[in-house]
Amino acid sequence: MKLSIKTKQGLMGVLFISPWILGFLAFVAYPLYRTIYMSFYKVSFGSKSGWRYNWVGIENYKRILLEEPDFVIEAQNYFIGTLVYVPVIIALSIIVSMLLNQKIRGKAIYRLMFFLPIIILNGKLIENMSTYGGMSITANHFILETLGTIIPSKGALLLIVNLFELILQLMWYSAVPILIFLAALQKISKDMYEAASIDGASPWTSFWKITLPTIYPLVSICVIYLVVFLANFDLNPINTIIMESKFDGSRREGYASALSLLYSLIQIALILILYFATRSRNSKEGVAK
Repeated sequence: MKLSIKTKQGLMGVLFISPWILGFLAFVAYPLYRTIYMSFYKVSFGSKSGWRYNWVGIENYKRILLEEPDFVIEAQNYFIGTLVYVPVIIALSIIVSMLLNQKIRGKAIYRLMFFLPIIILNGKLIENMSTYGGMSITANHFILETLGTIIPSKGALLLIVNLFELILQLMWYSAVPILIFLAALQKISKDMYEAASIDGASPWTSFWKITLPTIYPLVSICVIYLVVFLANFDLNPINTIIMESKFDGSRREGYASALSLLYSLIQIALILILYFATRSRNSKEGVAK
């Protein structure tokens, strides 16, 4: 068969992405179909009868949304918390990446400190750190007593400690966005800053006119990453609810599947809200045209 150059290029492209297509069909499409299917059934398992599926329609969803409030409460907390946390994490990531991009001594050590969560971030380690106070100052009595000698007011002490813990937690989440923004900053030519300086631009003006427009398109990527990361974080109580529901005799896989789908819809809604709120001006003008 004589194929045109365009057709050959198209087939070559399909061959290149065929591993991804096969992986998507095997590990995403089919499990997603099974999850949707089981969410409308009451699933049970017997040693002799095996898996049994009893049609219940939308009863699992009614039970989640109207009868048992545990998921709804945690979903509201996650939704509101993510809307607040993501912009703050993005801002902190930009600031830290700009600091790490400067010529300072020990820059490699500072980068390692911020990128350390990427290296050691796994479920059991985070769980143990949380259990034994590794992620909380309030669990460390020595630090509290030391700070108490400096700050006599208990209310002010707790406020400062809680604020520091929140900042520490946000910095823990910002490791990957810092890496993304730092890579973008390193690609900005220094000649642009020198030309702006010659024209009389201050560092603040250079940030708004050169730095931010260059790295801003990457904000959307970081938004998607952060929403998914916060949703699948091992200490997120919603994941615990889903896992426990799977092995709960009164809920089982059908109920857990409905929970997973509702949780996925919440994540999609968050991604769309934050994505359209943080789109670059150029993309908005392109859509308008």
